[in-house]
Order: sequence, then C-alpha cells, then structure tokens
Amino acid sequence: MKKLYERNAVLHSLVWLGIYLVLNTITDNLASSMNLGFNFVSAIPNLILAVTCFIYLKRTDISDDIGLLSKPTEKSSIMLFYVPLLILPFLNLIYGINTSLSATEITFMAIMYIGVGFMEEVIFRGLMFKALEKKWNHYLVVAFISFTFAIGHIISMVAVAQSGGDTILQIANAFVVGFMFMMVILASGNLSICIITHILYNFIANISMVGYTHIQIIIWTIIITVFYLVYLILRGKNIKPFFSNNTFPI
Repeated sequence: MKKLYERNAVLHSLVWLGIYLVLNTITDNLASSMNLGFNFVSAIPNLILAVTCFIYLKRTDISDDIGLLSKPTEKSSIMLFYVPLLILPFLNLIYGINTSLSATEITFMAIMYIGVGFMEEVIFRGLMFKALEKKWNHYLVVAFISFTFAIGHIISMVAVAQSGGDTILQIANAFVVGFMFMMVILASGNLSICIITHILYNFIANISMVGYTHIQIIIWTIIITVFYLVYLILRGKNIKPFFSNNTFPI
C-alpha cells in the first residue's frame, strides 16, 4: 500500500474509501437482517478498521504527510485555540439530551463514531486532500472535498429512512462543517483536531434530542465558519499562500 501511495496517491485514497464503504455496507445489511441497531453491529468493525488504518499510517510515515499527530504549522493562539471549531458539536445540545438512551447504547455509539470520525477525516481531509492538492486547482480541491464529504450523507435516506428534505439540510450542514474543517487543515495542518471535532459532532448529535438538522444550526454554523475563515485569512500565514499557489490547474 505504501508503494501505491507513492505511485498514485489519488488511487490510494480511493482504496481506503472503498474499504470503508464496503465495510459499512456489509454491517448495515447485517444489522437489517438481524433486526439490530446499526451501531451495535458496526461499532467494533469500524473501530478495528480505524486502529488498523492508524497503525498503517504511522508505520509508513504517511501520518506525517497528512498532519496526523504531527506538530501544527500554526500556533494554537493564532488558531484561537480551535474554540470556534469546537463550538460546532455542542450546538446540538440546544435541543436537550436524550435521557432514554441506555449506557450500552451510548457506549456502542461512542465506539462507532470514534471509528467513523477517524476514517472520514483521514480519507477526505487527509489522504484525498494531499493527493489532489498536487494535481488540481486549489480552489477546486477545497470545494470538491467539501462537496463529496457532504453528498456522502445522502446515505441517510436509506440507512435511517430519513426524508428528502431532512437529508438536504443534513448535506448542506455537512458541507459547511466540512468546509470549516478544510480551513483548519489549510491554516494549521492539524488533522487531529478535525478528527476530535468530527467524533464529538457525531456523538453529541446522536445523544441529543436534535432529531434532524435544523436550519438554525446551519445558520449558526455558517456564521461561525465565515468569522473563522476571515480571521484565519487575516491572522494566519498559510491560507492565502495556498490559494495563490495554483501550479497544477485541472
């Protein structure tokens, strides 16, 4: 796999995406056939995949290339200690906490989203981002990764029988959140904080009473994202050079 990464980084990222999608398709079908909750069936396999991927990335030193556990390129103080980013997961608590969940359900939910949050950030804003930034126009890279990450949430229409309207709102929210994650990566190279925030976002949303993506949450997410983007452009040293360097237009 390391040779594939060196030879064709885009294909390498797609292989990991394929493994992730196949695993969750299989576990989703198993959960349906056994009439069990998706988290109960998928949690452990997703955690095993995340641990396997983490060990692989560390042993091949790819983790350093994608900013996983490596030193950020920007000071935490300049990044406002990532507080604007970390506010996002807790917006869902405005609607309260689901007190009907059992300790077992919460445990499997946490395990599930540790695996999912890790894999999705590594694939999209780690491997795929690093592969595409060398080949594509940088504006297009950011838009493409944010869009593909968001559009993947269309699976909610099938997985949890979510309505089309709610799915559209979820996709819109995922795009804004994904875009904010991209800004953090560009400004600091810190993939780890995006993984932590992604895990918190999914977990808190699922233990809250939010139910579906509310327009109010999207509006607040947009406000925070715009503020953070403008601030990072003005104070940071990495975002403007990234967008001004378009050596490889598509």
